[in-house]
Amino acid sequence: MKPGIVLLLAVALGATTYVALRAKSPTYTAPEIVAPKALPSVLLSAPAAGEVVRVFDVEGMCCGGCAPKIYEALSAASGVREAAVDFESGTARAIVKSDVEVAALERAMTFEDYVAKARP
Repeated sequence: MKPGIVLLLAVALGATTYVALRAKSPTYTAPEIVAPKALPSVLLSAPAAGEVVRVFDVEGMCCGGCAPKIYEALSAASGVREAAVDFESGTARAIVKSDVEVAALERAMTFEDYVAKARP
């Protein structure tokens, strides 16, 4: 007999009845909160021989979640040894081989709503 029916019968007969129901085991598991990966906002090393530092103004960064996208795009570009993105100032910096075309780096960071322009 179902627990709800037992309770109704007990109330109808005027008896004081206590019914204990056992809950099913939970099926929901709370998601684990993971801290965002810290990104460098400044370059941590100096350029070596044959390398230069390139600085870019990046338009379109509207929140802290934008910086990782720009960082990944810049880091993945050919010839980039080290990259840093500063959301506060809207800039990206990279240590690259001196023969890397600036336009190629701008293209790598120009996607979605982002537009990168190299500083002179």
